[in-house]
Amino acid sequence: MQCRRSPADLSGQILLVTLLTCGVLGLTLAGTLLLVQSQSLSVARSLCWNASLAMTEAGIEEALTHLNRNAPFFDPRAATNNLAAFGWVREGNLYRAPRRHLGNGSYYDVVILLEGMQPRILATGVVSRADLVPSAPSMGTILGDQAPLHAPVPRIVQVQTRIDPLFSVAMAAEGQIDLAGNNVSTDSFDSGDPNHSENGMYPYNNPAKRKKNGDVATNSGLINSINVGNANINGRAMTGPNGTVAIGPRGYVSGGTNDDFNVVFPPVAVPPGPTFYLPPLPVPVTIDGVDYKHVILLSGRYFTEGLRGSLYVGTNVQATLILTENTKLSGNSDRIYLAPHARLILYVDAPLFSLKGQGVINSSGRAENFLYFGTRRNTTLALGGNAAFTGAIYAPDADFTLGGGGRDTYDFVGASVTKTVRMNGHFNFHYDENLRRVGPSRGFVVSSWREL
Repeated sequence: MQCRRSPADLSGQILLVTLLTCGVLGLTLAGTLLLVQSQSLSVARSLCWNASLAMTEAGIEEALTHLNRNAPFFDPRAATNNLAAFGWVREGNLYRAPRRHLGNGSYYDVVILLEGMQPRILATGVVSRADLVPSAPSMGTILGDQAPLHAPVPRIVQVQTRIDPLFSVAMAAEGQIDLAGNNVSTDSFDSGDPNHSENGMYPYNNPAKRKKNGDVATNSGLINSINVGNANINGRAMTGPNGTVAIGPRGYVSGGTNDDFNVVFPPVAVPPGPTFYLPPLPVPVTIDGVDYKHVILLSGRYFTEGLRGSLYVGTNVQATLILTENTKLSGNSDRIYLAPHARLILYVDAPLFSLKGQGVINSSGRAENFLYFGTRRNTTLALGGNAAFTGAIYAPDADFTLGGGGRDTYDFVGASVTKTVRMNGHFNFHYDENLRRVGPSRGFVVSSWREL
């Protein structure tokens, strides 16, 4: 006798199998949806995390631009700055920018903290996930997960800056450097360090205090970019990529050579601002037995055509002088004299400037007290005769020639940056490393970066 199952029993089994199948499918779907949501959250957070850092970097870029345009990096000894401008607010030694909003709750905050000549920047970038996934559906209600999909993601970075000095080496050029002649040498000292100077002066009678950082460098990447010849380079000889250094049989480079020098030399423009005309005097003024046709006794900004006769800058005077025509100073009846503690910043906006003999007498003996800046028009700079020059030269568009040389080793104290360099005679070049600290600069650059 056969036992037959009733249709009701079969329907129950089918229903049970169907329910189990639907349950498995439902769990699979829920797991899949949970995985998709988790992945969506991870992707959104990753995108926001990266975007927040880009926002933070935008704040850092604004702060660096603000520093380099409105802080006195060109003259670090200036007592004032213009950082409390363009919406920035001063709070003691801290300057705060207004919050910069970039839509949907995304923004950055940035502050500059002045700490001597090493300002610190603190920037915070915040990006809302709604910026990146504005229409993303939330599965929190379905899955019981209330994690906010659009929570902001902040990134905080602290940046330390430093001055990038114009005069970082003894002699720099954009093109070729030719140290032809005899008894040419470079070395260095530090006028800010008593262990490596004599009362701030080059240790002429104390070789033990001299240093070997008289580096010579060029951006040129050509063969024989630097022709050392028989010169004695107490420092390094550096060229641009693939450049080479030629060394004669009696020459040497104590610090070795390399081809990784790559520095931007920004052009010079006369800074804007009111200036006073400085005409030649109708009758020369005699000071200490010397006749002067130009005299500056008050601090300020002046301009004149090329110098026609000697220039006297009085004690403690801080002056800027702009020359608009060619100047030739013989060093005898025509010279520039800086009295004790005087400082002159000379802008040459003319094709030619030439010095011979005692063309510049810097009585303080400090290179930073005579700064020469040649504009794009200044294409020729000559130093010759029995020179004893103390100062710093920045003329990136000028061909610099040095001829002759003095009777002793006190020929050139300071540093130079020019288009090319050519020596003919004997010159002793003494780099003052203190120019890195107290001299002008290209601006502020990042020295360290740390995320908080």
